[in-house]
Amino acid sequence: MRFKRAVLTEPGKMALTTVEEAPGRGQVLLKIASCGLCSWELGFFLGELNIYGYPHKLGHEFAGTVVQVGEGCTCFNVGDPVSGLDRGFGGFAEYRVIDETKLEKLGSQVDPKYALGEPQKCIVTVLRAAAPEAGDHGIVLGCGPMGLWCVQALAGNTLGSLTAVDVDPAKLDYAESFGATDTVNPATEDVIEKIREITGGRMADFVIEGTGSPALLDMAQEMLSTERRSRLILMSSHHVPAPEFDFRKAIARGLTIVAAHPPYSRDGYDDFRRAVTLINRGVFRSRELISHEFPLSSIQEAFETLREKPHDYIKGIVVPD
Repeated sequence: MRFKRAVLTEPGKMALTTVEEAPGRGQVLLKIASCGLCSWELGFFLGELNIYGYPHKLGHEFAGTVVQVGEGCTCFNVGDPVSGLDRGFGGFAEYRVIDETKLEKLGSQVDPKYALGEPQKCIVTVLRAAAPEAGDHGIVLGCGPMGLWCVQALAGNTLGSLTAVDVDPAKLDYAESFGATDTVNPATEDVIEKIREITGGRMADFVIEGTGSPALLDMAQEMLSTERRSRLILMSSHHVPAPEFDFRKAIARGLTIVAAHPPYSRDGYDDFRRAVTLINRGVFRSRELISHEFPLSSIQEAFETLREKPHDYIKGIVVPD
């Protein structure tokens, strides 16, 4: 099969190339429905991460439909909608060859265009690190797509409260619609006093940090309880050191700090399986978070938009033309 694939030819420069691939034993050929734009991959685009040299394919948040099955493939049939987990990149393309062991089948009611299982796998890793208990007071600090997916997964009747914190009123509206019991805007409210009010003075049991701003890590400690085992969960990537982190606050809280990134996971593929289960059940509502959609032919514009992140940007995807 000959098809188009986007590659990074040099820092800041994406281009389309034509490749030819066919599934080998235990593999399938996947027709890509969409591939998500990830802030981690922005580091490759900017030249901050140059692991593989150039040209280099990108795209790891992808889903689609099986169109060809290789010899010995027993788990999937042509026409199956699937989501993939493979850090080998290659998702910014019309098609992709992938081992069947790296796929999970989507429900027939699920549109693979909005079934980006890889970032939801990361959400499952974060939730397992947060270990919410019945009646806990939880906080999601930062309501980008990852934070909003956390709200979707945590919403319900188990927590004592689920508070979303962000400076963007529109994102707080999203969080409330997804099930946050309370919202706080640091631009207009005293966050610590508001959390104290929401929790009846007890403060939070866990904070999921999704801002990517190291300067906020110390403040996140103050949202947490000094009376119980509190947890600070680092969900975002941090590219510079925190300017200040007062470990006296951590000691007073018996604080557990968890960097809930892929290396933390006990089994990434099991987290992925669990994430696709939640996708199939309708827990993750990704369609509502897609603010920008780009054709594959506009891959350069897609990455430039990811870099600039206009005010209305939440999550972007790239789809074949």
